[in-house]
Amino acid sequence: MKALKFNGVWDVSPVEVPSLQCIDPDDVIVSVEVCGLCGTDVGIITGDYSVAIPGTTLGHESTGKVVKTGTAVTLFKVGDRVVINPTYSCSECRMCQTGNPNHCERKHGTEAGVSYNGTFADQYCAKENSLLHLDDHVSFEEGALTEPLSCTITGVDKLNITHTDIRACVIGAGPMGMLYLWSLHLRGVNAFLVEKNEHRHRFAKSVLPEEGRIYKDFEKAMREEYGSDDERLDLCVDTTGYLSEVVFNRLAPGGKLLNVALKDYTAKLDVLKIADKSLSVIGSIDSLNQSFERAYAMIRDGKIPAAKLVSHTFNFNDYLQAFAMVGCDIAAKRQKPITEPNCKVLLRISSH
Repeated sequence: MKALKFNGVWDVSPVEVPSLQCIDPDDVIVSVEVCGLCGTDVGIITGDYSVAIPGTTLGHESTGKVVKTGTAVTLFKVGDRVVINPTYSCSECRMCQTGNPNHCERKHGTEAGVSYNGTFADQYCAKENSLLHLDDHVSFEEGALTEPLSCTITGVDKLNITHTDIRACVIGAGPMGMLYLWSLHLRGVNAFLVEKNEHRHRFAKSVLPEEGRIYKDFEKAMREEYGSDDERLDLCVDTTGYLSEVVFNRLAPGGKLLNVALKDYTAKLDVLKIADKSLSVIGSIDSLNQSFERAYAMIRDGKIPAAKLVSHTFNFNDYLQAFAMVGCDIAAKRQKPITEPNCKVLLRISSH
């Protein structure tokens, strides 16, 4: 079978590997249908997120069909359509016991696409408890947004939103930015969106929530939204990581800044302001508190426009073109500006 391997920074290649077999009684072998390109994948390839083990198959946002089951598996049978949760937790370590299973101390060696062979491959070996049934009316493409949406729900949970009549914004109109915008909208928060890239900006305009607004510059957005350069913001989600300092300095008392960007970038924040203005600076990653199940339910019930957020689907053999679409030029070993309207880009793994 084919698998897209990470060999080192800017070194990614498709290889032939043996088909998978069930080893443990609760193993389920899934024939992968589609897998989404994630910022984590890009960070691994470019070296910005240096956590992946060389030789690991990339990919973790996926759906597929069951092709083999272990002897103890009772919830799934061959042919079932499934969504794959790639986040492992042991339930026993200190992090799991203190309510942080997304930071499980035994995660190393189990994290799909990072330290455990992921889903940019014909097959993936999952545990029975890491799968959800994919309803017939939900496409494989829509289902593949479950994992990134689950990460979004985790972040929104951490914001502990108690009032909806607040000033809020989301920085970045990539897949995570759009999912955060919609997740906030569903919580009753009408946030504006900032995206400087004209192509991402153009795509996002067609998928905004009702009464959604999008701007190319944060400072101009603040001026247009609230009337002056002195106004302050209550909540901001920065999916890019690059505007944290700028946004921090425009937070109102009690304001919250959520950063979800996996970027090797340093920001200077005024510690006095954090205390004196009761500010919150929050980070978030992965699924937590049943956010994976909640994310799938939102997609299943049509609350998130998952199909519209998928802008491109490439065949597996066109992976170079797919990554170039999101600004990761593997062939040239460099990052480049996005030059076409896009949002979530998928690889179609199955050839059936």
